[in-house]
Amino acid sequence: MIKRILKSSILVVLATVLFVGAALITGCASESLAPTSETTTGEASIVSDYPGLTSLVDFVGEENLSVMNLVGFKAADRAMKELGFEKSDPNVLALTDAGYIAKIGEYTTEKALDGVVMTSGLSRGKGNLANLHKAYNYPLWFAFFDKTSKDCVYLEPESESLKDYLDREKTDRDAALRDFMKLKDEEIFAMIAKENIDADRLLDNPEAWQEKMLAKVFGGNEFSIFTISNLWAMGLPNDFLKVAELHDHICPGLTSGYLIAEYVIKHFPASDPRNEYIVIAIPPWCKDDALIQIFETNVGHKRLFVKWLTKEQKEALPEEAKNVANIFINTKTNKGIVVGFDWDKAFEEAELPSEWLKDFETWHWWNLRLKMDICMMDHLDNPEALIFTIKEFTTTPEQIEKLKSAGVNPLVELGIMKP
Repeated sequence: MIKRILKSSILVVLATVLFVGAALITGCASESLAPTSETTTGEASIVSDYPGLTSLVDFVGEENLSVMNLVGFKAADRAMKELGFEKSDPNVLALTDAGYIAKIGEYTTEKALDGVVMTSGLSRGKGNLANLHKAYNYPLWFAFFDKTSKDCVYLEPESESLKDYLDREKTDRDAALRDFMKLKDEEIFAMIAKENIDADRLLDNPEAWQEKMLAKVFGGNEFSIFTISNLWAMGLPNDFLKVAELHDHICPGLTSGYLIAEYVIKHFPASDPRNEYIVIAIPPWCKDDALIQIFETNVGHKRLFVKWLTKEQKEALPEEAKNVANIFINTKTNKGIVVGFDWDKAFEEAELPSEWLKDFETWHWWNLRLKMDICMMDHLDNPEALIFTIKEFTTTPEQIEKLKSAGVNPLVELGIMKP
């Protein structure tokens, strides 16, 4: 009996030892897997000193973090303080040319986008990030617009200073990152500006805003920023925002292209626009950037052909074709349509004279465009209000080649105007 009790006691002790040992091993393993404030090389993580970088570092990885990421972080962080918004605020729009295609010397700028997105929570998927197209040597810039207050913050990095830090990053990345984070915003950005860009205020007080336009308070991007921002606040559709990104602003000409696209989708649809449509711009204007984006019918794909009309040719157009815009041909069906845009009605709705359109010496040029932009938003779901069919026709592959050819006026070939 005593032996049996002794044996049972020994088993209990062994079981206890095994349980405690397993717990200790598990605890050690958990500690080894727990996040630390060190990098894989044993260096202290930059997040230890700058907790605000956590989401950005988690996204790109500590080993991939770049000064360019930090520029986006700094821009978004400053804007959040200036405008007083929290991360992922749906009432705020971010605009930038980062990565599309602005460069700092030899350095591309797309990593700045990650800094903006991960810091501000604004993104393409949420519909509140506009990535505007600029030339490769255009300054890098950021803007943040609050549609509730209509305030906008603009930030433009000092290119040479930024380039110096990017150069340093090649040889001593950790020091470059930490030294950059120590800089004050005013040492990073050559321009930091805050303005109220409410459309009503601009339209009602154009002289005051003209002074700001001439002073280039947003680095020369004033028209781009206040047109896109105000129309976004009105409920700009996602596909229209993409159109604006390519064109870099919104104007009546671009909106006419969006309306033409909507009209053609309804009245002359194609199952495969890129490969079926031939589009002839006659004459070309801003509208054709919208068609490129929506139908993927660009010059490089040999789907867009541009035909200029001289002053004499425009005057020779019959009344019903005075506002001709585009010819669409479906190469699968050999059918075609010629469409026009009612400029007269668009000006009439804006209640401003058409002569203002080319008055670049005063505030008239941007005031008229902004007013027309706003008025034309009412027709996004009803393109027939401003777009009309001039002619429908049947063609042949041979005639299509002729219509595309240099030296051929397609409006004459189609019998719309006389030679």
